[in-house]
Amino acid sequence: MASLQIGVQPWTHSVVGFDRGEWETCHVNSRVEFVLDGCGLTDLIGPDALSGYVSIFDASDIKLAAEVLMGRTRLTDYFPSEGRIPLLFCSCGDPGEGAMTVRLSITKDTVTWDQWAWEHDSFPIEWLPHLPAYHFPFDGYEAALDEAGQMALEIMGTASSIIRIASPGQGIMHWLDKRKRGELACQLDLLDIEIIQPAPDLQDTDLRQLINEVQALRTALGASLSNRRYEPTREQSQQVVSSTAKILDSTEAFRLPGQTQESLEWLRGRFQSGA
Repeated sequence: MASLQIGVQPWTHSVVGFDRGEWETCHVNSRVEFVLDGCGLTDLIGPDALSGYVSIFDASDIKLAAEVLMGRTRLTDYFPSEGRIPLLFCSCGDPGEGAMTVRLSITKDTVTWDQWAWEHDSFPIEWLPHLPAYHFPFDGYEAALDEAGQMALEIMGTASSIIRIASPGQGIMHWLDKRKRGELACQLDLLDIEIIQPAPDLQDTDLRQLINEVQALRTALGASLSNRRYEPTREQSQQVVSSTAKILDSTEAFRLPGQTQESLEWLRGRFQSGA
């Protein structure tokens, strides 16, 4: 028999402002994680594939979620098909927008999850044959669902970090800004992060180090903000490559706004070629 346990997994939600001066804000919240035989579902599937997805307990009524996973009702009348349940889906709350689903089979002693798939109400089903069938003892499965409901209540609405940057905007104004100030200066603008949460005294060591590395990198190249012809020395270029790699490889890098991560990738490529 397999074991089903409940854990907590961070997930990111970005609010992007496309006009100049608006904010791109990266919220990192927590969601319920299904842990199968000691391995989290995120590790089984891959964090990139599950970006933006939350569990059924996070995206719907908690009591309803438990009833769905016990096979007593359906989340919607039309999706997924009869006999299948959505475990993770879009944080908007509509499983039809994309969901990880399994076939649910229940006897008096055993609950089975098998025939894993990605499903969307507008696209063909994508089967995941590499994921095995899991057979859970009925009592243990029921207890895990109770724990998932309690966990969802505890973590509901909490954000472990909120980090934002001012959007440079798009179109002609952004193009003119690049022409006037230079590409490097515009890229450094995207490293000017503002920490909304947590407060400095509540930040753990890894997050504090990440923030310090980003701020130090921007300071090291600060001359380019007022001099579009600025060119760093070879030693500075090597330091930039080292710093960007360290930031992007950090386990906390997912907390940075998307445009900040893209800027770091640009800086690494730009200075790697010149190092």
